[in-house]
Amino acid sequence: LGRVTGIAKNARKSRWRFAGHLESLSLTELRLRPRKRDGLVWIEESCVLDGRLDLRRDIRKVAWAQYFVELTCVFLPEAHPDPSLHDFLLEFLHDLETSHPSPVMLILDELRFLGLLGYGPRFDACPLCGKEIAQGHPAYFNARAGGACHFQCVAAGQDEYVLLSPAALAVARRTSGLDKVSAARIRLNRQALNELRSALSAFVRYLRGAEIHALTFMEKLDSSSIESE
Repeated sequence: LGRVTGIAKNARKSRWRFAGHLESLSLTELRLRPRKRDGLVWIEESCVLDGRLDLRRDIRKVAWAQYFVELTCVFLPEAHPDPSLHDFLLEFLHDLETSHPSPVMLILDELRFLGLLGYGPRFDACPLCGKEIAQGHPAYFNARAGGACHFQCVAAGQDEYVLLSPAALAVARRTSGLDKVSAARIRLNRQALNELRSALSAFVRYLRGAEIHALTFMEKLDSSSIESE
């Protein structure tokens, strides 16, 4: 079915059927029935298969999980099934709950996820001129252009750009063909991580044309963490 919007039928009269079953991040089996007068569906029954209780105990993990779910709701059209995206999201939530992904792994997962949604930014070639960005060279990331741009292609003052160091670019290019074990071994300094975070945050906000609530919450958590150090 893909992403659908539904209404829990007679939820007020029979709260026990849905109590705690329709919470965000839960894996739930639903019995649905189309409504005749609009494009919505009736949710007639529900059964929680995985409530992801361990994930909910960590506020940062919840923030990352909600961020990916919000991106799905924003960028995936309704009634467009995408098995690859569905499987990726389930695997991401499972890994997030059962392990402690490094900041680099989370960035790589975010890049893969954007690619599956059809909005993967480019880091190998300049989207303005089409020429390759040489290894070991920095670049400017531009959200409007959709990727990392050559310095000489950037028109001063026209847009906001995020400077990406060679280290940040090298990691961003490794979104495909990299298994989890190899990804877990990648290390990146804080400056390069901040560069990629700034670039991706600007990118998804540009695509959305509005605020991403889970992203704002993540940023507040990061800000609080820095202040407490």
